[in-house]
Amino acid sequence: MEIGTTGAVGAQSLFSMPRRPGYGTMGKPIKLLANCFQVEIPKMDVYLYEVDIKPDKCPRRVNRSGPPCVCV
Repeated sequence: MEIGTTGAVGAQSLFSMPRRPGYGTMGKPIKLLANCFQVEIPKMDVYLYEVDIKPDKCPRRVNRSGPPCVCV
């Protein structure tokens, strides 16, 4: 596994993970089905929007009096 590589072909990695001693010498093999598939995205701009809306805290007396309040 390499971390810090760029997308350019032949780019040097900035950091490579050290090998674990004894990796693969214990345990038992299993059959595993993974939900993984290749995706081809056309060359275009792709935008990702993350919106997190949290209301301001309402007064305690309003929170106790029944239905939830919406503070704007």
